[in-house]
Amino acid sequence: MDILAVILGLIVGTGVFFVLNSMMEITYLGCGAIGSLWFGCVMFTTIAFLFLGGFIMGILKWIIIAGVILLVLGLIGSKSKES
Repeated sequence: MDILAVILGLIVGTGVFFVLNSMMEITYLGCGAIGSLWFGCVMFTTIAFLFLGGFIMGILKWIIIAGVILLVLGLIGSKSKES
């Protein structure tokens, strides 16, 4: 199993869960419904990432790497402005 697909599935699946929860307000149906919806969203996105294969995963990997680099540069820039 590709660990990057699992990590991205967790991140994107949780995001999809929050979007669906805000649209449907599933919190009123209880803890079981919340857990089932979150698990379903994570499983669906993880399986989708596993089947998409190398091309999309490679693009997503570089987007994540670029995001981390920009975050680090932003933190360094904000620390230097404070001084």
